[in-house]
Amino acid sequence: MTVDPTGRGIARPVVRIAEGGVAIGVALIILSLAIVQGFQRDVRELVVGFGAHLRVVAADQGRTQGTDRVAWADVDTARLRAIEGVAQVQAFAQRPAILETAEEVEGVVVKGLGADADTAFLARRLLAGRLPDFGPDSDSLDVLVSSIHARELGLEPGRRVRLLLANAKGEMRPRVFTVCGVYETGLQEFDSEYVFCGMHHLQQLSGWGIAARLRVSDRVVEDLPGVRYVQASASGGRSRLEYQWKGVAWRGPGPHPLEGSGAARLVVSDGGETLPDTAWIEWVDGQGMPPPTVRLAGGTDDRYIGGLELRVRDYGDLWTLSDSVFFAVPYALDVRSVVDDHPELFQWLSMLDLNVELIIGLMLVIAILNMASALLLLMLERTRSIGLMKALGMPDGPLMAVFVRLAVRILVRGLLWGNAIGFGLALLQLQTGWITLDARSYYLSTVPIHLDWMRIALVEVGILVACAAAMFLPARYISRLDPVESLRFD
Repeated sequence: MTVDPTGRGIARPVVRIAEGGVAIGVALIILSLAIVQGFQRDVRELVVGFGAHLRVVAADQGRTQGTDRVAWADVDTARLRAIEGVAQVQAFAQRPAILETAEEVEGVVVKGLGADADTAFLARRLLAGRLPDFGPDSDSLDVLVSSIHARELGLEPGRRVRLLLANAKGEMRPRVFTVCGVYETGLQEFDSEYVFCGMHHLQQLSGWGIAARLRVSDRVVEDLPGVRYVQASASGGRSRLEYQWKGVAWRGPGPHPLEGSGAARLVVSDGGETLPDTAWIEWVDGQGMPPPTVRLAGGTDDRYIGGLELRVRDYGDLWTLSDSVFFAVPYALDVRSVVDDHPELFQWLSMLDLNVELIIGLMLVIAILNMASALLLLMLERTRSIGLMKALGMPDGPLMAVFVRLAVRILVRGLLWGNAIGFGLALLQLQTGWITLDARSYYLSTVPIHLDWMRIALVEVGILVACAAAMFLPARYISRLDPVESLRFD
């Protein structure tokens, strides 16, 4: 039995409508998948750009004093980099602060990055100026601010601004920085908080370590005129400092007289909570002798970081890699994912999948109804032919299969047109970005597109199979036709 797939008479426009309905539905499904996945990917990349997929921090971070730091000696970065799927490991420091100008103040979060930081994200979002020098040997006091801070505080590259950070003792430590650049991501919740500078500035201002100090002076006293004295002090620490002199019988900060020739070593500690620091002094007794030689270790601030940030190659492996990293760090450290840090945002992004599922379900129902209507009309138009074939002894099964194959041909045509329309519009938006968005409301300035070819192919195969299977129900109309009555049908 040969059937014209376009139909005749009234069935012809109905078939065209069915093809058009399938094409529009498939195009909408392709665009929905591409836009939602693109939106999820781009917003996720923005959030990850401010941090990373995974962070290694102190297990009790923020709960007690001194838990906002991690000792370099406690982490094995080589072991973390060796984990398959980890793309990058970088150190960071992060502290709350106050951004102050002569006219305004603003609460911010200062994030410090080191020389190992990936700055590609910030470089892409730079509006003016340049990025800070994140190298540990840099003496430049550069800070990168967002467009929101620049607008609210009247900042621009070259403008000086003061940052006030609280150290380990809760004391505010101000330092004047120079705005080196302005960035903008569109994530206003993050742009309004974060400013960036070199990590070594935060290490020093936070007072995470201990720095030993020795000061030599000539003190004139009645019993020992002209004798040099040494005064010991230290910065940092979170409890009572203990001073211990080696080589001489000195105790405490002093002042201590430098009598006779000798050498001494000062070890500053706070009972083991913080890595100790050391200073040395050598002197020769006697009038007119060279001044004492003082050597400082430079403190232990640079031996602490806020934590480590890890970026993964495939977001789908995030939870597996989180477990791998957890077992690769000491028990005193914790591993937090970007989802743990921003659960509301990622829950909202995951809910967008529900919208796509509803669109796919709705388009599938519409396609089935369109195809069923077209198939019934085709069978109705060929009632006499069906009756003749049944009268000649043709079983119902092969007759039904003929019309199901016809429905599949119509469906395939609709799928091809839908793919042409959907992929054409998606690629046009991907190349030109001609449809724009309000970044203040949607975080992005253009409609994002991400074509997951495998997922789209699976959805289309599912639609084809579901619609083809559904066509057997209207095709059962054939089994109800009486051959005699069918031959009389006009």
